[in-house]
Amino acid sequence: MPTEPERARRAGKPRGRLRARAWAFALVLVFPGALFAQESTRPFSLLPADELRLDSGDRPPVAAACPEPRLLPTGQSADDCWSRSLALSAAADGPRIAASSPGGDEATREEKRPRRVLGALLATAAVAATAANSTLGYEHRPFHVDFEGFFGAGTTDGGADKAAHFVDYHIAAKELIYLYRLLGYSEREALWTGFGVASLAGLVNEVGDGFTHHGFSPEDLAMDVLGAGTATVIAATRTGDLVGFRTSHLPGATYIHDVYSADLKFAGVAGRLGANIGPLRFLLFSVTYGVKGYRSHGAQEDQERQVGFEIGLNLEEILRTVGVRRDSWWGYPLRLVGDNIRFPYLSVGFRYDLDHGKWRGPNNGNYP
Repeated sequence: MPTEPERARRAGKPRGRLRARAWAFALVLVFPGALFAQESTRPFSLLPADELRLDSGDRPPVAAACPEPRLLPTGQSADDCWSRSLALSAAADGPRIAASSPGGDEATREEKRPRRVLGALLATAAVAATAANSTLGYEHRPFHVDFEGFFGAGTTDGGADKAAHFVDYHIAAKELIYLYRLLGYSEREALWTGFGVASLAGLVNEVGDGFTHHGFSPEDLAMDVLGAGTATVIAATRTGDLVGFRTSHLPGATYIHDVYSADLKFAGVAGRLGANIGPLRFLLFSVTYGVKGYRSHGAQEDQERQVGFEIGLNLEEILRTVGVRRDSWWGYPLRLVGDNIRFPYLSVGFRYDLDHGKWRGPNNGNYP
């Protein structure tokens, strides 16, 4: 168990908090808003066309071609759905579909090529942001490794920093995959590039930490890659309408207000089952993790690691319903925040204190 001086040595500014801000700047400010003003390139899928909304958050104009994606059979073959979807897409999109044929016009094929330069700039901005986050403002030291542990009671932050690493890099990979799709990358390229850039950024961040008092943390890097990998699997399987993860950062210097959630989305479940649940589609069921009393230098008996469950508002579904689209210059920043941030006081549930074997609640989990 770390000693009190060791706790004080590690208690620098929270890396997870600043990392989330760095990612936001990299993805929103560095990337030109003009990208969203252009006509976006939507990926093809052998699944019903309406399922494209699972990743972009918005319905494509060919949604009427196929039924809502369902967990249960609908009696319609995938081939029939795909052929009707392709036909309607051709009518709606015109030359962009024709460009995929061998006889397509050369100029039209040129328009379909991925915007590689913008893709490279996006990757450079993301990696540079995390490098700056881990190195600027710190006194540099010889490179060293710090084995911090994961979620143990004796760790510096009780595992809250590890939850932050997982969720932050999950969000980073998720958004990078979306942006690379928007840039015209193929489905496979977007998935691997988003995962690779996010994982590389995590590695660069930890190498930078290795030259500061934080130290290179193998556990942090493992959570970075795991978070990015989870986002990639969700994107590849197009299950983003069902599950997701959100981060929670409030003003302050510690993790005691932070709650990280894994969400089951009522709207997605109802859509796949073909059920009309009315206003219940605006709700989430979430499993959460948070800590209390860590980094406060108080008594150890005041420290709590809390695993909980709660019901909360689904801001992603609310924003989608009122017409806030991801593929617009003004809608993307709103969706970036609304889809990925767990705001306090919008949920209620119960938490189990692993350190003391007690239940807490009902509450929103963000109390000190």
